[in-house]
Amino acid sequence: MSTTCPACSAPVADGDAFCEQCGSGLTAHAVAAPSEQPAAAAGTNGRACSACGGSVLDDGFCERCGAKAPTERDHWCESPAAWIGGVCDKGIAHARNEDAMALAGLDDRSLAVLVVCDGVTSAPDSDRASLAAARAACSALVATPAADSRAAAGIISHWTDALVLACTAANGAAVGVARTLGDPPEAPSCTFVAAVLQRDVATVAWCGDSRAYWLPDSATAQPLTVDHSLGTELMQGGMTREQAEADSTFHTITRWLGADSVDSTPEVHSVQLSSPGWLLVCSDGLWNYASSPEAITAVIGEQLAAGNTEPLALAEALVRWANGRGGHDNITAALARHQPSLR
Repeated sequence: MSTTCPACSAPVADGDAFCEQCGSGLTAHAVAAPSEQPAAAAGTNGRACSACGGSVLDDGFCERCGAKAPTERDHWCESPAAWIGGVCDKGIAHARNEDAMALAGLDDRSLAVLVVCDGVTSAPDSDRASLAAARAACSALVATPAADSRAAAGIISHWTDALVLACTAANGAAVGVARTLGDPPEAPSCTFVAAVLQRDVATVAWCGDSRAYWLPDSATAQPLTVDHSLGTELMQGGMTREQAEADSTFHTITRWLGADSVDSTPEVHSVQLSSPGWLLVCSDGLWNYASSPEAITAVIGEQLAAGNTEPLALAEALVRWANGRGGHDNITAALARHQPSLR
């Protein structure tokens, strides 16, 4: 069943969280994060203007000062279980949020799914592609039964196959957005990274430069992905990280999802986890400011020391941290807390 968006009247599918035309939130699935949610005022839609506190009218503008209110697409959070949380934010410099995420998990801590897609800014409507891709991948993974093996090898094989299929579904969704737009010359496109945590095994698939990290509480952090980018090629050619990051081509990706992708094949990596820690999946809007594993660990450590120990609160803190350093890109951080299972 379909209906229309209350903000712009564009058609939307039943169950959609956002309008693909204007980005307005449609369900309670995606809402402004608690720390960013203004108190409701007596207005036509119950929202208060973040600039002056006045009432936001149905057209999205404040009746008092005229400022345009941010949509839920600009900043939203997801926490499908208490041990999983993520925040997706527009940042400061960009006009719209082209990042997207989709998270799922079980309350018994037996399974977590984290998906992050980052729309390619140079291609119009990439915000639509990233959102469609993230949802499609998460849905495909949620529909996959958990591995019935208790052995790491069985879990790895199971989720490797499932993640490849999920990436294919994500690519199909991104291509589908281009089809609805009449196959424009610059196709909407996005990066892709998805992580599945089952028992003590994390399996990650990615296409582009969105990243995953394993951040143990008392051991060295591990990057779980290697960017598909010219920056990686520069470092493989002998440049130091600092030299490569200073190069103007550093962020040019060599794999992505979308109708114009020359290679949408994901790379897959798995790791066995033997200690407590955090599985982090993020876009480059976060790791731009802390690209090395050590730097990411330092940021996480500072937040934990400040009392931000819950996944959602920690993700919010990471987004604020990146915005505090300029917020030059959209920012997404999604985390799952791992505790070793009893054998």
